Amino acid sequence: MAADDQGIKVKDWLIGVDVGGTFTDGVLLRPGHAPIIVKTPTNIADPVAGLLGCLDALGESVSISKRDLLARTIKLGYGTTQAANLIVEGKGSKVGFITTRGFKDTLIIAEIGRERIGMDLTHSRAPSLVPRSRIYEVRERVDSQGKELAPVNMDDVKAAMDSLAADGVEAVGLCFLWSFLNSEHEVAVAEALKNYSNWFVSVSHEIAPLLGEYKRSATTALNARLGPLVQQHLLSVGRSLKAEGLEALPLVMTSAGGLLTMDDAASKPVSLLSSGPAGGVLASKLLAERMGLENVLCADMGGTTFDVSLITEGELALSERAEYAGQEIFTEAIDIVSIGAGGGSIGWVDHGLRLKVGPQSAGSDPGPACYGHGGNRATVTDANCQLGRLNPEGLAGGRLHLDTAAANQVLTDLGKEVNLRPEQTAEGIISIVDAAMSDAIRSQTVAKGLDPREYTLFAYGGAAPLHAASIAIDLGIKRVVVPLLAPVFSAYGIVASNIQHVQSRSRVVPITDFGTIGSVFAELETSGVQALEQDAVPETSRILLRTAQLRFKGQMHAVNVTMPSGPVTEESMEQLGVKFVETYERLFGAGTSSASAGIEMVTLRVYAIGITTVPQIEEVALNERDGVPTGNRQVWFKGESIEVPTYVGPLEPGTRIAGPALLDYPGQTTWVPVDTTAYVDQYQSLVMTVN
Repeated sequence: MAADDQGIKVKDWLIGVDVGGTFTDGVLLRPGHAPIIVKTPTNIADPVAGLLGCLDALGESVSISKRDLLARTIKLGYGTTQAANLIVEGKGSKVGFITTRGFKDTLIIAEIGRERIGMDLTHSRAPSLVPRSRIYEVRERVDSQGKELAPVNMDDVKAAMDSLAADGVEAVGLCFLWSFLNSEHEVAVAEALKNYSNWFVSVSHEIAPLLGEYKRSATTALNARLGPLVQQHLLSVGRSLKAEGLEALPLVMTSAGGLLTMDDAASKPVSLLSSGPAGGVLASKLLAERMGLENVLCADMGGTTFDVSLITEGELALSERAEYAGQEIFTEAIDIVSIGAGGGSIGWVDHGLRLKVGPQSAGSDPGPACYGHGGNRATVTDANCQLGRLNPEGLAGGRLHLDTAAANQVLTDLGKEVNLRPEQTAEGIISIVDAAMSDAIRSQTVAKGLDPREYTLFAYGGAAPLHAASIAIDLGIKRVVVPLLAPVFSAYGIVASNIQHVQSRSRVVPITDFGTIGSVFAELETSGVQALEQDAVPETSRILLRTAQLRFKGQMHAVNVTMPSGPVTEESMEQLGVKFVETYERLFGAGTSSASAGIEMVTLRVYAIGITTVPQIEEVALNERDGVPTGNRQVWFKGESIEVPTYVGPLEPGTRIAGPALLDYPGQTTWVPVDTTAYVDQYQSLVMTVN
């Protein structure tokens, strides 16, 4: 009996939605039922309509209306690429900037050259996030200890506001020198700005209270540039969901891997730059913990990008710096590397008659030629279609039937430019994109002194399972895991996350300064608790976690280490120092540490977590058996056509399959090549062993 026949009273359904560049992924989790997944084309012109369309598809899957679906929902998590898309497209609001007198050119100079001295004398800096003509100086000064040297000159502030209004700016960034140690001046000016106009105001001590004048300024300016458009989008999403019957508070995934309310996220759009991909990494960590795996390579291949992140010794790779719009900014985030290698990446021929792939993507409109929506350029998906790896009956859970003739035509046209047949062109495209993805993984492992052979490869996103085994073979990885919910794994990770506020403060002090360290952590924890109280998180559902960035005295860069809770004492700091040295030598090699130089703390951070309703990864009984094919397809493999058995999933746990084989699951197909075996484990993941 459908839910609307019973009268909707209980709210126990969970929904995760991840809006990607090509598809919008949705997952519905109901107690006692199998997960429901859908993939609908992303509506680039109207993301809200695309979100509602995805919810329509989820409702149709359980034979109820969207309104009734939302009425039963206790939690809805949302991931969005809007902030990242605005940067890629060079869009944003008209921004003004106010800073301390004498520092007008901080955003213009942008630290250019330090990392390229003696290497690249031709490099030019990226354009400033704010034109110099809209940067205004104010007389004020706080010293490096946070002591006021000169008060804010409000006449300067008034003159700046008048000029900004005349310029017609929509947002204002505000960054004073050393404001992260003493924020009183910024607070006063921010209040004046908000009273003067309805500008979106981005304030550095709230956005990036960290040591680094340029990066703090750039982060504040970028947040202002994104602010009005992202705020408008998120608040529109919230209003639309409420109008459609959602009573629960919708939550947005941040780059740091936690959820925020729409209002909180709207004030800090710079925290959403890796919103969707972060969900997949969190889902990988949850599954890895259940499987007892400590080292995992997270590989997410969607329609537009290939995203890579690491889990090492059970810990996420976290970063506080990233580069966007040619500027290095502060943003607490899971460390994710993205390249333009997705199912929609376009094949092309350069001036040297060499076949290339990406980074340009066909997106969802028109999409690959095989989608039948008017695409006229060969893509990675067209290549997989031509090689017989994709089920022509349909993608996206059967919602999208493939036009194999269209794929053949665009590959034929491309192949003529390099004198290749369509099958050869398709194999060339796949080889190129596989090599690019392998190189992206090497950049996160080999380049950092890590051996990819010591990791298990988790492959998810609609396209990754088709390429995962080939990548594993190239890198020497022996085990590949394709999760049951691989096509919507990021959406699953989003709804499986908790509310999280990240409170940070830079304070360069020796780890023997117990008083300062203890007082700063106390302030950060108080701020975290206040944020959770505003989100109505009950006291019993709150968790406070501490981390710190440490370095040897005199070094430029620091290493992130988890901190124990409780009082900061001589004993706890000695233990922290030992842990730092161990972490340092694991990262940089035995004997590289220099404890005698002294250890100092650079950045203190508190993660204020509000526990929400999250799905559990259940273990099921195994029924050992050999898989029984349901059909076969002709697959072009290494220059010849071979007949490959096909299987329709989900397969029963305990099923074993020997390659070559193709496994067609709702939303994705897994390619099991020769000399590879696949096994469905107790978590219903497909585990491939590469020989």
